[in-house]
Amino acid sequence: MSLWTLIKSGGWVMFPLLICSIAVWGVVLERFWTLKNWKEKNRGFLLSFSNSWLRGDIDAARKLSEKSDTTLANLALELFATPSTSKNFLNDKLIRKVERRRLEASSEMKKFLWILGTIGSASPFIGLFGTVVGIIRSFVSMSEAGSGGFAVVAGGISEALIATAGGILVAVIAVFFYNYFQVKISQMQFNLKLMTEEMLEVCETKGTSQ
Repeated sequence: MSLWTLIKSGGWVMFPLLICSIAVWGVVLERFWTLKNWKEKNRGFLLSFSNSWLRGDIDAARKLSEKSDTTLANLALELFATPSTSKNFLNDKLIRKVERRRLEASSEMKKFLWILGTIGSASPFIGLFGTVVGIIRSFVSMSEAGSGGFAVVAGGISEALIATAGGILVAVIAVFFYNYFQVKISQMQFNLKLMTEEMLEVCETKGTSQ
């Protein structure tokens, strides 16, 4: 039996589950692509930025921040957005701006994860609904035939079992990747906080020389 035949055998409830499955894999692939080598790229930017800053080449640090597409580079741009008029480059206002931008970036990392969580919770119920529909179909077949027997109820039972299996399968995949990305992103958020603090310490070290 082909996959398409199996899906059709599960009844119309399988089509919402198919859409959910496509959505799950779309989110998974998007997050894998977006977060690919995140730590290595941001760590590399931090080293280059720190070297330029500690050499006193602030223009090079600014250009590096503008060219890089890393999360930390977007935070570094906040350092140049508003020129400091105080003796020290860093001040409380500027640090708060960087911190707000870091929190926004941390939230952005969880983009689309709500889709995985929602599908992981809803898919079993969609499959259960298909189960009920399949059982109802079996009873209708018995009523129309005027008798029981496996041949009469086989179609409805098959539809019910396929819908149940489909709902569970989609839910398991969605929940697995939801938990995986939650753990991975939590580690990334922690690393982003550490790297942000390192960057600010570097800027504070040379800030008074500007």
